[in-house]
Amino acid sequence: MTDTVKATAEKTAEKATEFFADVREKATEAAEKGKKFAAEAVEFNKANVDAVVEAGKIVAKGAQEIGKTNMEFAKKNFEEVQVAVKELTSVKSPTDFVKLQGELARKGLDTAVAQGSKNTEAMVKLVSEMFQPISNCIAATTELFKKAA
Repeated sequence: MTDTVKATAEKTAEKATEFFADVREKATEAAEKGKKFAAEAVEFNKANVDAVVEAGKIVAKGAQEIGKTNMEFAKKNFEEVQVAVKELTSVKSPTDFVKLQGELARKGLDTAVAQGSKNTEAMVKLVSEMFQPISNCIAATTELFKKAA
């Protein structure tokens, strides 16, 4: 019986050694996958931060351009108002005053509509440009998930 016990013990020890070797190998593989995933997650987050920073730069530049354009518009509009006031004060009759006032109001409305359209176009363009880096990041993320699946 001693030989049987000894043989069983040797087989058990051999199987235990194989089992723990297999466990060690699988743990090593899992650790490597974890390291790879962590590295990819860091890169993914870095790409997200870079996209948001780039979008912020685009917004800042665009807002500066829109502000500059609006300041130029305001300056021009102020000059035109001064001219209009001079024209209105030089009118000789009430009929001419009403006629000139109507013309100036129409011109002012046309100018306001045109400037509003320019601002709307600039804002649409700015938003589109701002979301481009974020959109690129989302596309890369989608591609990453497709590969992972």
